[in-house]
Amino acid sequence: MSDPFSSPPPPPPSNNSSSFSAGVVPCGNGVRFGALLLDSLLFVVTCGIGWLIWDIVLWQQSTSPAKKMLNLKIVDINTGAPASMVQMLLREGLGKIVLSAITGIVGIISAILILVVPSRQGVWDYISKTTVVREG
Repeated sequence: MSDPFSSPPPPPPSNNSSSFSAGVVPCGNGVRFGALLLDSLLFVVTCGIGWLIWDIVLWQQSTSPAKKMLNLKIVDINTGAPASMVQMLLREGLGKIVLSAITGIVGIISAILILVVPSRQGVWDYISKTTVVREG
């Protein structure tokens, strides 16, 4: 039996022929969950402000501080193209910062989703129609 944390999952079945057809293969759940934990740690270590500035600067590169360190990229789930600035604003700004500030439950739900759904999408990924892949 292979290690579920080291290999990427197969793409989920799709009703839309363009979904995941662009070669979008999400990174493994262990890497994805590790990036979530690393982003959380970096947020605490930088007192939030440092992480927020670093995060916003990295939006143009379709990544976040932890994902940059782990060589991961945020991509459009349908096309495989790097996430646009609008998608990054929805994902990071609305999904992570605003919703997580209102209720911490979003982070917990996202952590569970990242571990169990084949697309490895957190709540913020569903909002922005993105997923996380290894940068090639």
